[in-house]
Amino acid sequence: MSGNVLERRLIYKFGAFGLDASAKVLLREGEPLHLTRKAAETLLILVEQSPQVVTKEELIAAIWPDRVVDEANLAQNIAVVRKALNVEKGAAGYIETFPGRGYRIIGPVTCLKEAARSFDHRAASPVEPESAPGPPAPQAPSKDRRLLWWTLGPALVGVVILAGILLWPETPPAPPHITPVTRLAGKEYQPAFSPDGSAVAFLWEQGVGQPAQVWIQSGGGSPRLLSDAPGSYSSPAWAPDGRSIACLRFRESAGELVVLPVNGGPERVVTQVLATRYGLSNPHLAWSPRGDIIAMDDAVNQSQPLGIFLVSVGTGQKSRLTKPEDLIIGDIDPRFSPDGSTVSFVRAYHRTYQELFAVPTSGGEPRKLTSDIREISAQGWSSDSRSIFFASNRGGEFRIWRFEPGHAPAPTGVYAEFPIQFTFSPRTHSLIYTVVQSDPNIWRLNVNAPRTWTRLIASTGQDASPQYSPDGSRVAFRTDRTGDEQIWVALAGGSSAVEVTQGKLRPSVARWSPDGKSLVFNNSKTKDLYIATEAGDAWHVRPFGGIGVHPVYSPDGQWIYAGLDDSIVKFPSAGGKGQTVLQTRGLSLDIAPDGKALYFVREPTDTQLWTGDLQSGKVSRVLEGLVPYCTSCWAVEPGGIYFLGVRTNNSSLQSIYFLDFKTHATRLVADYPEPILPIGIGPFSLSRDGKSLLTVRLDPSNSDLLRADVFP
Repeated sequence: MSGNVLERRLIYKFGAFGLDASAKVLLREGEPLHLTRKAAETLLILVEQSPQVVTKEELIAAIWPDRVVDEANLAQNIAVVRKALNVEKGAAGYIETFPGRGYRIIGPVTCLKEAARSFDHRAASPVEPESAPGPPAPQAPSKDRRLLWWTLGPALVGVVILAGILLWPETPPAPPHITPVTRLAGKEYQPAFSPDGSAVAFLWEQGVGQPAQVWIQSGGGSPRLLSDAPGSYSSPAWAPDGRSIACLRFRESAGELVVLPVNGGPERVVTQVLATRYGLSNPHLAWSPRGDIIAMDDAVNQSQPLGIFLVSVGTGQKSRLTKPEDLIIGDIDPRFSPDGSTVSFVRAYHRTYQELFAVPTSGGEPRKLTSDIREISAQGWSSDSRSIFFASNRGGEFRIWRFEPGHAPAPTGVYAEFPIQFTFSPRTHSLIYTVVQSDPNIWRLNVNAPRTWTRLIASTGQDASPQYSPDGSRVAFRTDRTGDEQIWVALAGGSSAVEVTQGKLRPSVARWSPDGKSLVFNNSKTKDLYIATEAGDAWHVRPFGGIGVHPVYSPDGQWIYAGLDDSIVKFPSAGGKGQTVLQTRGLSLDIAPDGKALYFVREPTDTQLWTGDLQSGKVSRVLEGLVPYCTSCWAVEPGGIYFLGVRTNNSSLQSIYFLDFKTHATRLVADYPEPILPIGIGPFSLSRDGKSLLTVRLDPSNSDLLRADVFP
């Protein structure tokens, strides 16, 4: 879009509500409300067509193009919208139902047009374009895929259908018949079928801030608590004989792999493990078919990425199976093939970039199975070891896909807006899955008494990495509300949000220039630096010519600092060759208000914050206690540092603290009301007057277990 075009933002007004048509954000008296993406699309169609009745067929065709869905999906969307509009159950509220026909909005709807800055991305063309997401065309096996046959064994032949779900390579199939397994208050996730398919183990968080516990659901009765000892649990996995369940347990600063007998008896601690999984929602262990070993993701310490280990059930002895490269999250979610010869796993390069790998249990070099640069939320094998199924957003929405060597992944009929976790029972030909919703939004905390939280920027997507402009009048942030993650800029109150970047730049955190006219960021995949400059009503994005991560301007605007694997460098902001300023790895940079020192962390899992004097080059530790993988969750002011740390009595909860430079004392500022997923929420940002701190919080969400009976 040309930078000379003045965009118009459409706001549909009805009653006390407004709907931003471009961002698909529902507002009540100017404040954003939580609404899922599909529900927002449903409401948008209704207000656009007001006062006409929109038929069910028209709504389904518009919301789920090229999909075959049941009317129950539409009814669920309508229910979600009514709940967001504070409509009591059974009442029409703003949406009138015409039985057997459709729906319409009640009352007058007005459409307002607001001016918004447009953007210009023509200068970003040197980035190699990527094809639109979706399943690639079938092709001959590549060298890597031929190697895969040898890695995974001769059993990988033929075509497997996931428990009878019909799969078409071009048109996604209709969803199977789905029934609820649990409808509990709170969040149920990480399901695991028992070997005979008669029961399912799962995690249940009964409320905000409540630890996850292991429960078992058998038949149509009430679930039964299995994990009665204190702690927060993760990753239930059944023993092959169905008599025990292995899981991870975290309490205070300790982590352990435990085995719980299903029908009563003492638990057994197999081995100690890393005391955190950094908020990763994926399962973290699997029991081998023979029952003698457990595959588990773990790390020796918090400065290393997670790797896959094999643990002897009898002795607790560990042996490393994979060792990923530094500066990534690591290898997670191991799964044994049914014959036990291979372990598949997810290699997490970034919070939005994972790939599927496989490695023989006897050891060797892992083989890469996917190259999608997308999220993978779960994976597992078919019953005969011929296929691997994985949940991914490789086609845009999250869906379960089937992978066979030499073929493109094929879609199944199970899909959702958010990441999917699943378990499959060969005995009953059933799939149990859950949709794990994570809705980070940007909040403002008043750091002075009375300390109050205000939700500032919210959408149905992921909103993170907020940064105040130097004069405090605007906020730059990162969001995927339009599909791919992009940088946006809004007014300080959260209104008039405008998209700055577009396309496949994969932008990191955007940091302002001192004059508030430019933003600097890096491509999170290639580490190439970019500058977005505001000129009139347009943002122009161009390559800067350097490489680094988490770039930041100097206070005088003359330099741009960026981190490398082994050093921190600076570039003239007008362009030119970079030069080393600190001989140390640097991530999540920020500069002291006086410009004399840089603050940074050294590892993605670093709990320590460091500072480097830009004249002497001396590096020293400032504080310890950062939340691992929340390496940019801090903000510097002249008198000290605000930072996110774990609570002393509960390692799964976080609080904001302030380190005073003069007294070297740390004081509590505010508790986070709910646990936060630390990966990718971005840096804190302090307002110019020092009174407001921008952070990211997760809105509470629920998830239930659903069953897909794919055979009659």
